Amino acid sequence: MDLGEAPSGRRGHGLHMIQIETTPHPFSISFKKNNQVMMTVRLDSDSAPHLRSGDSSVTAEFPRFTLDLKLAADHWHLSTSPADSPVEIKIQLHGCWYGGGELIHQQHPLNKLMMHSAPFHTFDNGPTGLSGVLNPAWFSSNGTLIIADSPVEFGMNQPPADYPRFRWSFATEGRGAFLDRPFLDKGGVGDGLLTFTGNSLDLKFHFSENAVTAYENQVKHFGHPTELPPEGLFTKPTWTTWARYKTAISQEVVLQFADEIIQNGYPYGVMEIDDRWQVYYGDLEFDPQRFPNPKAMIDELHAKGFKVTTWVIPFLDERSTAFAEGTKNGWLVRRTDGSPYLVPWWQGHGGLLDVTNPSALEWFFGRLNQLQVQTGCDGFKFDAGEACFLPDDAVTHQKIHPNQYTKNYVGAVAKHHRLTEVRSGWRNQAAPIFFRQWDKTTSWGLDNGLHSVLTGALAMSLAGYPFILPDMVGGNEYDEKADAELMIRWAQLNALLPSMQFSLAPWDYGADAADLCRRFANLHVEFAPKILEIAKASLEKGLPIIRPIFWLDPSDERALTCDDEFLLGDEFLVAPIITPNTTQRDIYLPKGKWQNHWTGEKIAGNTLLEHYPAPLDTLPVFRRICSVART
Repeated sequence: MDLGEAPSGRRGHGLHMIQIETTPHPFSISFKKNNQVMMTVRLDSDSAPHLRSGDSSVTAEFPRFTLDLKLAADHWHLSTSPADSPVEIKIQLHGCWYGGGELIHQQHPLNKLMMHSAPFHTFDNGPTGLSGVLNPAWFSSNGTLIIADSPVEFGMNQPPADYPRFRWSFATEGRGAFLDRPFLDKGGVGDGLLTFTGNSLDLKFHFSENAVTAYENQVKHFGHPTELPPEGLFTKPTWTTWARYKTAISQEVVLQFADEIIQNGYPYGVMEIDDRWQVYYGDLEFDPQRFPNPKAMIDELHAKGFKVTTWVIPFLDERSTAFAEGTKNGWLVRRTDGSPYLVPWWQGHGGLLDVTNPSALEWFFGRLNQLQVQTGCDGFKFDAGEACFLPDDAVTHQKIHPNQYTKNYVGAVAKHHRLTEVRSGWRNQAAPIFFRQWDKTTSWGLDNGLHSVLTGALAMSLAGYPFILPDMVGGNEYDEKADAELMIRWAQLNALLPSMQFSLAPWDYGADAADLCRRFANLHVEFAPKILEIAKASLEKGLPIIRPIFWLDPSDERALTCDDEFLLGDEFLVAPIITPNTTQRDIYLPKGKWQNHWTGEKIAGNTLLEHYPAPLDTLPVFRRICSVART
């Protein structure tokens, strides 16, 4: 076959025949199914390549590198030989796109966004909108799945060149920075491409029927949990000191908080003692001034019915005993001269645990175990771990790509602890622990506010992370204050997610907030057996617990773009209120037969319920009463 002109090849692939067509200059490869383009790969080059092909392969030789495309058992494998400068491959967006993990400005589907090409690293509030839980896989409503198995820079529907670029910093840079990371493509000015850049690329392409089957192919590649986190993390809300008290905590404050929770009649499971329980970060001992008798405090919390966790980070203050010990033994990330690298983080600078060193991990988790023995605490909240904290010129025990720092850190946490949470993840889908969303702002929108709790849950689910811990009800109150309405609507949304977390005290926002947030905290407890049933059933095939509504009909165009509803399993559809001063909303029910969970009203699916009433005391929930066949 002469690929130099307008060649094509056809090869059986699963249930479908995939046709590939190439053009030499500009070089492109199109994948077609039933004569419809599934995906087009483009590579801009000054010269046409020398092309060779077989029935299931294409080789394109360029002056600087060679591109190989081969059909493997269940996917097409595209690789480029190492080049002395980055190679850029562009893929045309067809259909609605999902995946990649959590973003700061979280849209669903992803086509609504524009993202500058940048290193695809786990971030704490990254400059292009990347967050802590990422996955190098993206899939489309037409069944296309792209997996990047090599380090890449990634861009999506990139904005014009004159759009601003942000730097990474811990400052919020104002609310607008959340809205613009990534940018919303309001005028359709993005380039319409996925862009992968690297000196040596390794991409895999799967083609199947739809977005659901594409997700299933993703799970086969990355794996999934085969056991659950502790059931108590599903069944009762977690309470944490952070948003209400920030660093102004003490033994008295923690016990008083526990008493207020009980006095106000709220359900509770875990009490998290957050930042500033130590004298120096890195020393795993309670500050004796703030916590004169931590064991007595924890014993009292246990007697009240709480489990107790403390907040832990991989950073070590220079003044800490642990920093000196870690430096002496080579357990910290180092500079090229052998000195410990003082990395910037949100509380200043500190040493960084070398998670590539087995001895360092043994030391770190051994000291945590000692803390548990001494105080009786039940587990830990592990913060940070993102690739952005590992400097490019850092020296580690084993040389790694920055994302491997996240994978090692989270993997070690999952090995040692189950009553826990993390906020970063990289290829950690099989870990049977909860993954927390990035710190939410106290606001309503998709720019890291209440609405982004919903779209963020969908994004984490579709990246293969089923055990989602939404951030605290009401957000963190960094720059803005919550009000009663926001607290109530936030509690409603969180009530039917896999877990629920409070820190801001609803009773501080008036009687309505106290009563209604309590009602929806109890709704979470009421639904916990069903959530656990769905979670247990999901283990076999790696299904998400929280699902987009297209899960029931992935050919439904309205469902594919719906960003303000979600499914709990396949049985319950939840349509929360996510805008202020709102007591009604449009609700779309996909095909099937549905029943209003509260009134018993039966409604045929494939229906838009316009201006459906949702007063402040109501969370619209619908139960599917007739199964439907997937297309």
